[in-house]
Amino acid sequence: MIRTLFYAFLLFISSPLLGQQPTSDTNRCVQNYTIDSKVVPNENQPTSTAIISWDFSKTPNKEHLKVTLIVQPLNSCWKGLDGKLRSEVKEFKILNVSKNSIGKQQLTLTDLNAKCFKWQVLIQDSNTNCETKTEWQFTSLI
Repeated sequence: MIRTLFYAFLLFISSPLLGQQPTSDTNRCVQNYTIDSKVVPNENQPTSTAIISWDFSKTPNKEHLKVTLIVQPLNSCWKGLDGKLRSEVKEFKILNVSKNSIGKQQLTLTDLNAKCFKWQVLIQDSNTNCETKTEWQFTSLI
């Protein structure tokens, strides 16, 4: 029983490192991109920094893309994606994807006033009016 709980805990802790790579799904209108996340410890602080990075360098027609990182701060971090919503959703727009095809967004406790959050990316192609949303991901800063 304890061993099972230990493995479940390890899976839960490592889930933010898995990132999202929906590059091979032919049902999505935008393909050939990568979105990853990682948590980096802060020196002399009890919380970490989350870094969400993107790479649209191999995406065709990126001049028509509007990309938004949607972040929902959470309470009840132990519940993961089912945690209680803490405050309003925060949106971080990636401006001019054709010139900023590779980049990252850092998120801290100070930015979000929360120790954990869930996030997803919304990609809109203004040429085809098609939307692609990634799955919600959970990240803890503690």
